[in-house]
Amino acid sequence: MPSTLISGEPQRAPFFLYGSNGIPVVNGLPDELKGALITPTGVSQTVTLLQHNEGIPTPYFLLEFEIPANEKGICQLKANIQGTDQVVEFNVIGRGETDLIQLGENMRVVETPTFTNAGEFNPICTRYEPCPFHQVNLVDALENKQPTILLISTPGFCQTSICGPVLELLMELPIGPDWNVIHSEVYTEPERITEVRNFQELIAPIIHTYGMNFEPCLIVADSDGMVRARLDYTFDKKEIRESLALLS
Repeated sequence: MPSTLISGEPQRAPFFLYGSNGIPVVNGLPDELKGALITPTGVSQTVTLLQHNEGIPTPYFLLEFEIPANEKGICQLKANIQGTDQVVEFNVIGRGETDLIQLGENMRVVETPTFTNAGEFNPICTRYEPCPFHQVNLVDALENKQPTILLISTPGFCQTSICGPVLELLMELPIGPDWNVIHSEVYTEPERITEVRNFQELIAPIIHTYGMNFEPCLIVADSDGMVRARLDYTFDKKEIRESLALLS
């Protein structure tokens, strides 16, 4: 899968600890991991990854970092865990190598389903009971000059414990009275995935418009439609709360 991490800007990368049996470790974890980040040019910097676990089944350790804009390529994260040196490699690309929406950019206009206009979506929400975040179309939201929170996820079809109940977490947090809150599914007709030859034809338009090759994703934009926060892959209630606080 192509990288979503870019050089020249602050980045967020969550990491999990797995046991020798291939199962994520969820108990007895330290509050933080200390290690070293080696950039593509070989520069080493000390890093601390804090554990995040609020409201999710599988804790993760968050690496927040930035490498110079003129660098890209393979980075290494080195840490000593329970007396064993661990090394994880990941790729960082240039900003122009991805169409993924970035912090500081304007939100992109695309239709999202609502209770009154489902469009090509069936169902509009795979939660066991549709969530309340299908009241306003993203097109209209970006015209009313109010902050917008956009969650792209498919809660009814999450097959791992890693992605977590992100929709439920968002529903539990206080929302500003004038904020647009929108949940959009990843697939237009998720129940047909096993029926079609190419499930890509069921990918929702918002996935292509926002340059995504993953889910879930939470995007927070201010009243001018500028992206203030983007959380990818996995995030806990604490990170969601901190992202929403940027709108206050």
